[in-house]
Amino acid sequence: MWKLLNQITIKSDNHQMVLGYKAIIAGMFYIFLGLSPSISMGHTIVENKNETGFKLLSYHNKNLFSPDSLPGTPQKETAQGWEILFDGKNTDKWRSKNSETFPSDGWIIKDGSLFLNKKGAGDIITREKFSNFELDLDFNLTYGANSGVKYFAGELKNSKTGDVVINGPEYQIIDDYNHPEVKNHKHDIAATASCYLLYTPKNVHLRPAGQWNHIRIIAKGKHVEHWLNGVKVLSYERGSADFLKRKSATKFKDYDNYGELPSGYILLTDHSDKVYFRNIKIKRL
Repeated sequence: MWKLLNQITIKSDNHQMVLGYKAIIAGMFYIFLGLSPSISMGHTIVENKNETGFKLLSYHNKNLFSPDSLPGTPQKETAQGWEILFDGKNTDKWRSKNSETFPSDGWIIKDGSLFLNKKGAGDIITREKFSNFELDLDFNLTYGANSGVKYFAGELKNSKTGDVVINGPEYQIIDDYNHPEVKNHKHDIAATASCYLLYTPKNVHLRPAGQWNHIRIIAKGKHVEHWLNGVKVLSYERGSADFLKRKSATKFKDYDNYGELPSGYILLTDHSDKVYFRNIKIKRL
């Protein structure tokens, strides 16, 4: 254990210090001050700058922890009203969007993370529907990746074609820095934390590919909020005049009740890209 901690490094542009047990004390001090460093052990370098310009780095092989997204014990979280949707071990709470079984050949678990490992595996949805809720999860992008989390997802009929699909509003997850559709703020209404094609997020601080991000979606009645890394980035009212006006200008315009269902599934999208998910939990409000 002490050998492991001795590999943690605090580094600035001109100085570097290798710390052992002191790294724990430093990390706790940072958290106390609200500087939110991250300590991680992954195949990629994980870093966060604080106000002093220092970075907390590590070069290891397995995830250790990130203070701004530390999971509690299952017993404690259950006592606080949380329901664990993915605990890093099994997918009992999920199924394919198109069947009652889980597509285990395409969505796999590794090192406590759930991710799409084969194109065409399809979207997955929760086995239960939710109405008023708070949804929390972590995600980690790969370079240029695109994915998303949909909510109030359910069967919707296209009023023109008669086609029925499972769909709902989407918390967009995408590599804002490298994906050609959105990089350089080209299309912010489809950037990370947007309500895809409907509402543009503000004050977004997305950590780049290879680093963990934390999202929160709060839905109570018609009111919805999107949060990213502890910051509320947008809010809106489902079914409001403003919502319907925005919807009428999108590809969702002909789907009755899009975003207006009283309850729906939580859905993780298959956009053919690898994005890692962990610590997925939900609280009914």
